[in-house]
Amino acid sequence: MKTVYFEKDIPRILATKFASRFFKKLLHTSINAVKYAKDLPDQKLPAGDWVRVRNIACGLCGTDVSFYRATTGTNSALEPIPGSRYTFLGHENIGVVTEVGEDVKDFAIGDRVTIRAYMAGCDTKGLENRCEYCRRGDYNFCVNYGVPSPYRKLFTGAGWSDSFIYPARGLAHVYDGITDEQAVMIEPTCVAVHAVLRDIPAEGEKILVMGCGTIGLGVVQAIKIIQPDCRVWVMERVKEKQDFALKLGADYILSGNIYEAASEETGGSKVYTGMRRNKYFFGGFDRVYDCIGGNWANTTAVRMLKARGTLMKVGHHMRAITYDETPVWWQELKIIGVDAHGMEHYQGRDIYTFDLVQEWIRDGRYSVDGFVTHHFKLDDYIDALELAMQNPPDVIKIVIDCQ
Repeated sequence: MKTVYFEKDIPRILATKFASRFFKKLLHTSINAVKYAKDLPDQKLPAGDWVRVRNIACGLCGTDVSFYRATTGTNSALEPIPGSRYTFLGHENIGVVTEVGEDVKDFAIGDRVTIRAYMAGCDTKGLENRCEYCRRGDYNFCVNYGVPSPYRKLFTGAGWSDSFIYPARGLAHVYDGITDEQAVMIEPTCVAVHAVLRDIPAEGEKILVMGCGTIGLGVVQAIKIIQPDCRVWVMERVKEKQDFALKLGADYILSGNIYEAASEETGGSKVYTGMRRNKYFFGGFDRVYDCIGGNWANTTAVRMLKARGTLMKVGHHMRAITYDETPVWWQELKIIGVDAHGMEHYQGRDIYTFDLVQEWIRDGRYSVDGFVTHHFKLDDYIDALELAMQNPPDVIKIVIDCQ
């Protein structure tokens, strides 16, 4: 087996953090906590409800970059939770089942599959006594996140591997009619769609989407499918991504001075300027989707909202941040977190995000055309990460070809 993984080795993690901040060329050397094993023996299925998958391809996302740069903060709520020594990169995958355990009922050899549950919960560890959240399909809220796996010594692999083994219930079928190229977009599309279904906008809302990477562009399209009777602005500096957002349904680009533009577009007050160019105005958008994350994005997002507006918190960097919370209490804002995907309750159905999204892609309601812009071989994963960190204007979704 060939696989890319992150090792929880504190000295190496500290060296990776140092390189990320002060000497980025060192990231691409052996000091990095992310490693590539090329000749591991294939592991046996550890239990009857596991399967083996031959990967075809897998997308690269911000989480993979976070591991490569070791950006998780010691002040993050994630830090005190005990984790596995090894975290295998890649979860936006498409693969084919090559072996099934004796207790597997829902998958057969030859089925195309993708990873549905990726975070360390009941359905990825193979725990027998599943928590209430995992039983109902909301696997990202698993209360057993810190419980050790009974198979902790396994090198399982994941999306950035030529093959991997996995508990069957952590996977989802890939629908007939969906190409392999479309399939690597299923998981990021689920994030975007879940972000909108988490709290569906009302008719007539004025909405701002901050950041037009893969998720932000997906959010634009999902808004227009789920609640077409609203107006959508995007905040994005790259002209190519602005144009793509308009193609996917955005109505306007927020351009120029963002405070002046937001006030004018939403009928807000005069923009007031204080010390050190500190700006604020009254009024603003009904809803903001922050698909960027971090100090600047959070401060900006809450200042773009009108009184009792809603911030949909999508972008994040797995560390504590500092932002101006004044508008939150002053304007009685609502902040709603978004964690990947799970079980949706939409139009009278309880349905996994993975199934709903595949229906939309298959039936032509949601388009993933144009999202995948670059391909790299698994052996060239460092080049792929380097491109992702440079983030030139023509990059949207980078895909790792695993064979």
